[in-house]
Amino acid sequence: MDFIKRLFKKTHNEAISSNENKKIAVTENKPSVNNEIWKELPAYIPASTEDYRIVSLIATALAAESYPTSQFAIKKIEQRNPEVKLVSLISSCIGAENADFSDVTIKKIFKKI
Repeated sequence: MDFIKRLFKKTHNEAISSNENKKIAVTENKPSVNNEIWKELPAYIPASTEDYRIVSLIATALAAESYPTSQFAIKKIEQRNPEVKLVSLISSCIGAENADFSDVTIKKIFKKI
């Protein structure tokens, strides 16, 4: 578990504190009411069955590093939605064009049907 703790440890606190004074106001665009139907895209989608074995093997190896006698069960394996990943990357790049050291958080992505 040492690897997992190091992987998810936050080490960029200094960079975040220096960017706090550079807030950019962004207005939220609601879907229009002109009989347009919008669907929220999920951030994660179920992984393919081919990926189950390799993901389970990696997770087991990482968990066994510090706790060799432990047991756990993997209930669900999901992967990032490639469409959401692409849209969030593009919109973050557009937002970062105006402020070089900005933090952008994308909470929801909708798709017009």
